Amino acid sequence: MSQALCEDCSMSNLFATVCAMTFQGNASNGLQQDAFFFVDDYYQEVLGITPVHRCDGAFCVAVSDGVSQSDFSQVASLKAMKTVKQLWQTYLDNPNQSAVMDISKIYEKVATLPKRYYGASATLALVYRTFAKDNQSNSSVVIKHIGDSRVYHFSAMTKTWRCITRDHNLLNQLVDEQAAMENRQADFGEYNQNGMASPMYALTDCLIADSDLDNNPMPAFENQTLAVSSDDCLVVCTDGVHDLVPCDKWQSIDKHTDLQAWLKQLRKQIYASKGRAYDNATAILVRFDEC
Repeated sequence: MSQALCEDCSMSNLFATVCAMTFQGNASNGLQQDAFFFVDDYYQEVLGITPVHRCDGAFCVAVSDGVSQSDFSQVASLKAMKTVKQLWQTYLDNPNQSAVMDISKIYEKVATLPKRYYGASATLALVYRTFAKDNQSNSSVVIKHIGDSRVYHFSAMTKTWRCITRDHNLLNQLVDEQAAMENRQADFGEYNQNGMASPMYALTDCLIADSDLDNNPMPAFENQTLAVSSDDCLVVCTDGVHDLVPCDKWQSIDKHTDLQAWLKQLRKQIYASKGRAYDNATAILVRFDEC
């Protein structure tokens, strides 16, 4: 992999150190349907861990999980990541553009895959930081996601991991409907509950290959901005990670932690879990440090 395209650290008070891990695991279909975008390129590998990269300014990472109902969903996840690369390069070439990482563009590219891939579907979770403007520091990241790939935040202050994205599935849809009946907004802690019957986790929104836009409308997606501090961390991952090892079982982390070693330990935990790595798994670890 080439070194990240990064802004001079003098323009940002935090730099990001990033590392990614992916593996096919014991997936019953024998396919690797996860794909990811890491700094400047996309990947879909049976097994791998990236070198650790330092990004001083703008950066982008993303994961996409091909939904296993189709044997072609790896095509959908890879197309999503190829499109993320194109959109990110467009931003780097013209940082003054108003729209960064337009989700509708990713949707269109997956929806218009050739007909032989119709029905292939994929999730998306991405994190990016834009260039700082007007000599001001940029200590915020943008998070966008569709489906049940997630983003987790580690607070250097509380020393705890927490999920900060809401899965787009039937269970969470029912949570919202119940809250609406009670004339209130659902509390985030009500989302992403474990231990329910498997049909409750059916996705309500994802990227699907099908150019009939009446049958395949633009999926709902969520967009948030998160302020980060020195020694805060993020994990962007597919459900092959969080379904088997909940974040309260993850290791702590600090400025001295070897990111590759942290991810290798997470992989060991996934294989040692009750699920025995029954699914593909991809995780991207991001740590923020003061320049």
